[in-house]
Amino acid sequence: MLTMGMTGRMVTNYVGDGTLKKYGVRFTSQVWPGDTLTSVATVTELREEDGESLVDLEIVTTNQDGVAVITGSATAKIAS
Repeated sequence: MLTMGMTGRMVTNYVGDGTLKKYGVRFTSQVWPGDTLTSVATVTELREEDGESLVDLEIVTTNQDGVAVITGSATAKIAS
């Protein structure tokens, strides 16, 4: 769960606090003490919904060996 929280923090650092509307991940591999993790968010879509500007993100967190330990997605409100 700590890995999910750290990945979520990367997302909110990118989109800003209070803008995250949806966040979901899947744990795909074990994380061990001493692992070095890298999280990447890729914009997959910019869209309008109910008068709000939204960004959809694909999220991947990998360990030092390049193995994905978390995959997921997020949606956040952005300034238009």
